[in-house]
Amino acid sequence: MPLIESSYPHVLGALNGPTAPKRSFLIFYSNVVDGRMWCPDCRVVEDAVKKAFQGEDKPQGIIYWVGSLAQWRDKNNHARTSWNVNSVPTILRIEDGKETGRIVENEILDSAKLKALLSGE
Repeated sequence: MPLIESSYPHVLGALNGPTAPKRSFLIFYSNVVDGRMWCPDCRVVEDAVKKAFQGEDKPQGIIYWVGSLAQWRDKNNHARTSWNVNSVPTILRIEDGKETGRIVENEILDSAKLKALLSGE
């Protein structure tokens, strides 16, 4: 499936809806500023994330943009308060509307950890 890029609450709300896929993934990235994500770690993992989620046989991944650096640093940032995300990039596995797995930052580059997250291990 293609990566879905959205910060809209209704897309995230659909993860709990009746038509939600059994397993989805939320990918928390920094916003794009001047043509690239402001977070260097997000830029480093971008190719690995695309490889993991783009394609017909790949799981559904929803990119959640956390905002500008100033918005991210706000302790009331929605990603922080709603999903307990404290660093970007972060990938959450969501099954039946609940978080069942998480990897952060350079863990995304660890092929064994990423494979385990994607497979539900």
